[in-house]
Amino acid sequence: MICKLFIGFLVLFGVWCLGFGNSVYADGQAGVDIAILKAGVGARPLGMGGAFTAISDNADAPAWNPGGLGFVKDNEITTMQTKLSTDANHYYVSYVRPALGGTIGISWIQVGIGDITQTSAEVDVNNEVVDLSVFSYFSNAYLVAYAKKITQKLSFGLTAKYLTSDMLQISGGHASGYSITPGLLLKFREGWSLGAKVDELINAQHWGTGTVEKVPPVFRLGLAYTKSRIGLFALDLAQTLRRGYSTLASVGYEWAEEGLSFRLGYATSGLTAGAGFEAGHTRVDYAYVTQPNLSRDNVHRVSLTGKW
Repeated sequence: MICKLFIGFLVLFGVWCLGFGNSVYADGQAGVDIAILKAGVGARPLGMGGAFTAISDNADAPAWNPGGLGFVKDNEITTMQTKLSTDANHYYVSYVRPALGGTIGISWIQVGIGDITQTSAEVDVNNEVVDLSVFSYFSNAYLVAYAKKITQKLSFGLTAKYLTSDMLQISGGHASGYSITPGLLLKFREGWSLGAKVDELINAQHWGTGTVEKVPPVFRLGLAYTKSRIGLFALDLAQTLRRGYSTLASVGYEWAEEGLSFRLGYATSGLTAGAGFEAGHTRVDYAYVTQPNLSRDNVHRVSLTGKW
């Protein structure tokens, strides 16, 4: 009964979101999200185009859908480091383990750029810009997640995020904030799963200048189907809960057998691809991602994971 009500609610909510988003054409959707959370984490979900809401079965779950944590039965730690063409370093570490009657997760994400030169808006007598100062920028997100199975097929989770941003040597350039993301995952039929979450349902970021920034929540609905020897198929729909934003879709596919896996995906930024290899307690995943909003070049992502 609970599963049927949950599916009905998600279908109605998803239809409402589609109508909500298409009522006005989107214009310039980039920049309304918390920047550090836009980069994406985990080579496996990124290789599948980010269509991971209805999967979230590993240490990436705190970031992709905390609802999936309730079905995680092993200890797992994963890490990733990426060098973007903008000279920014992107770091990510996540650890999950069964505890407290459910599963907990702790993650850290950082994007940092060092030695940024601030120049004058006008040229000098020699027709050259003047270097005014040099500063660095670091943005961090600290995630704590917990999930518990409500029934054998349904799990509810919550991720709390503490956010910091620092523009060193810039007056008022420090900010701190928070956000809350709830999520659900339902395994409603053999091979089928349905996931839903609301990114940044509650959020705020306070800057040293006195400015308070808030971003609109994003509802994400995912559907996945897996079958032995055929593979795993996934579809995600994302809708910013504010008029003027269109619904965004991403799709992904994964084939896995005997520790080897291959992945394909598509998101609004373009095609993605990836592969993975697992041996014993260790797994290595690779993803090729196009992210023009973060990097001038296509980005290669590699994740190293331990599981026990």
